[in-house]
Amino acid sequence: MTPFLKSSVIEPRPRKLQDGRLRLLIDGRWYDVTAWKSQHPGGSDILDALNGEDATDAFYSLHSKEATARLKRMHSVEASPNELKPSKLTVEFRKFRADLEKKGFFDRSFFWEAFYLLSIWTMSIVGTYFAFNGRPWLAMTLIGFAMQQAGWIGHDYVHGRGSYQFWAGRISSGCINAFSPTWWSNKHNHHHVYTNYIGLDEDIHNDPIFHLLFPHEHSDVWFRKFQHLYFVPVASFLFASWRMQSFQWALARGKSLELALMAVNYFWLYQLGLHVALGSVLLGGGLVAVIVTATHQSEDMIDASTPDKAISLPYSYVECQFNTTRDAITPDPFFHWLWGGMQYQLVHHLFPTMPKYRFAEVRPLLEKWAKENNIEYKCDTMWGLWKRNYETLKFFSQPTPDPKEITYDKRPQ
Repeated sequence: MTPFLKSSVIEPRPRKLQDGRLRLLIDGRWYDVTAWKSQHPGGSDILDALNGEDATDAFYSLHSKEATARLKRMHSVEASPNELKPSKLTVEFRKFRADLEKKGFFDRSFFWEAFYLLSIWTMSIVGTYFAFNGRPWLAMTLIGFAMQQAGWIGHDYVHGRGSYQFWAGRISSGCINAFSPTWWSNKHNHHHVYTNYIGLDEDIHNDPIFHLLFPHEHSDVWFRKFQHLYFVPVASFLFASWRMQSFQWALARGKSLELALMAVNYFWLYQLGLHVALGSVLLGGGLVAVIVTATHQSEDMIDASTPDKAISLPYSYVECQFNTTRDAITPDPFFHWLWGGMQYQLVHHLFPTMPKYRFAEVRPLLEKWAKENNIEYKCDTMWGLWKRNYETLKFFSQPTPDPKEITYDKRPQ
């Protein structure tokens, strides 16, 4: 956390009332969720940060129709910490989302569901065959790609709602990657609602390994000056880190189903042999790392690190996504498949529960909507995006300048 880098966001809105209650505004009605927040499946932190805010768009982006129906049955309260009215942009966004829902863009396709699931299991099985028949490099490649694609599919199912998504996501994520969907969901939902918010989005806090802000002198490390050079090899350990965190989370919370599926995965890896197992995990993790970091870490960073939790968040949900996310243009079918839907990162961030195979159809509609509503839709070529990220890492590999000389505008553009 650093006071040196100041974002170009608007000044915070008025202070929230401090009466010890937790209230959220959804669809123009205030709900007091103080007594319920400890039972929230997504954790209480995300609710605390939204206290006194209009949580309408964040709520609908992450919840099912069943959750919406339960909300409607709750009693609303008259007292409110603030009088909040949605901006014109937010109102138009809600109309846009409703129109997409009406046209079926959130509906799932049996063909695409079968295609993606069969692809990862086929690569895993064929890769296993090659591992047992003396072709370790081919096995490593196929299984590494299977793990990478299983990461995208598991990510899609964590956001999806319904029993099918629940079981398909857990089995695929657990058996192929030994990931905990509940750990990922808890962490990832924060990232979606507070994208690039310093102090709230864990995905941008990777220090001391990688720095996206200049650190304080007392927390600096000597190897930061090389971070743009070691990014790819070190980032390849991403899946190893997620495996460890998943196991710790599931064990601490007694997630027996997730632990059982992890056991299946490690038994499989043991049969493959150390070199194939390790190589596959590193390849899959590296492929995910260079893609999943590219669409956010060179964009706006929003300073939410103030100790005064009574200050409202500066951006609305839709403004936050447009200011902190950039789409990519993939050059051919192979890279289109490799990116797994993450080339449509802005579409995904605005509509997380939408199946990833709908993104390509929605992107031109979103571009048109953004132009009509005078908000910048940011997109770059795949190679341009990777270049921006390299330059960002290189920029923050420099010695920390004098705080008086640092401005947000000096961040690489």
